[in-house]
Amino acid sequence: MGTFVLDMALIGGGIIVLTAFIAVIVNGIGTKWFSKGEKDEFLEKSRSYQTTWRKVGGNKK
Repeated sequence: MGTFVLDMALIGGGIIVLTAFIAVIVNGIGTKWFSKGEKDEFLEKSRSYQTTWRKVGGNKK
């Protein structure tokens, strides 16, 4: 019975890890092949907003 539980845990863990890696790989392929040069569109927009933010908190050095 113990070996059955161990086998099921290993198979379940393997399926979860495989699913996670497949999602990352497919996302990378989709971004690389189908982005049409707009990979960082949202990242650049976010950075443009953050450059105008005030620095708050902390001690001045």
